[in-house]
Amino acid sequence: MFNKVKTFLKQRMGSLILPYLPWQLCNFGFSGRIIIEPTNACNLRCPLCPTSKSKRIKGFLSFENFKKIIDDIPNLKSINFGWSGEPLLNKEVFKMVKHASSRGIRTGISTNTVFLNQYIEEALNSGLDNLIVCLEGASKESHEKYRVGSNFESIKRNIKDFCQEKKKRKLNKPRVILQCLLTKYNEHEVPAIIVLAKNLGVDSLEFKSLSLGSSVSVAEKIKRAKEFLPSAEFSRYDFKEGILSLKSKPRLCSWLRQSVILWNGDVTTCCYDFEGDLIVGNVFRDGGFRKVWKSEKYKKYRQKIIREEFDLCKNCSRVGDYTQRICFYKNN
Repeated sequence: MFNKVKTFLKQRMGSLILPYLPWQLCNFGFSGRIIIEPTNACNLRCPLCPTSKSKRIKGFLSFENFKKIIDDIPNLKSINFGWSGEPLLNKEVFKMVKHASSRGIRTGISTNTVFLNQYIEEALNSGLDNLIVCLEGASKESHEKYRVGSNFESIKRNIKDFCQEKKKRKLNKPRVILQCLLTKYNEHEVPAIIVLAKNLGVDSLEFKSLSLGSSVSVAEKIKRAKEFLPSAEFSRYDFKEGILSLKSKPRLCSWLRQSVILWNGDVTTCCYDFEGDLIVGNVFRDGGFRKVWKSEKYKKYRQKIIREEFDLCKNCSRVGDYTQRICFYKNN
């Protein structure tokens, strides 16, 4: 309760004061949390994911370049590997995780789970803290309706094999979180998904509400809503009489104090900037992350984000609470 009150007050006071700050003062303290994109390539074609439609050049972050990035950030606390692509397509990803873990940095990976069976040994030896495995339903029909190109039975087997090996070795981590994106095609399966998650042996189950996108038109969002949006109980949107609105958009963007670093070293201010429209610098060309973070361009962009001057901010689909976690492990 205390944290909720604290967050509410920060959001309320920040939204009232920060829009009036001159850009020169928009140099907020770095939270120590970043997303690093191992690759922007993906093997699946999920209908609402921007990756398959992205115009960005496809590429992979090398281990050597990864070390250059994080060795320049002394107060780095956590790295989430993955963003617009499938991280396990980068064959060096667990080498990166191991390097980060050796420095005491918390690490997490979110995967579509297709290739997980190929990395069981590396993942369990890497020091990875959290592993999100995606399964979009309790049946072949519901899962493969969204995860186009994926095989339901293979995904289940990969998750179960990983969890069994982890249990066999009596390891506490990575904590395995099964994430299910709720749509109109799987919402009726929620009880069955809970049973399935327990049978697979994951540590927890997380239901995630569907985003209709932040870089698409209102007309496209409504079209997507009609096809995929679940009932109001499981949706982050209100959708009545053809009018679409978010239920709980934050007053202040949490990304003012954290960043996304793309595979080529570009730094963007936003977790929804899949096309790289809000790039503020490049860690390899501009002297490292710290210089990019303190640059005039980043300060000016923060001011614009606070004032919601970018189209991406005006159309943002982020909400304050978009997951519901059901825990199966004893020590939360």
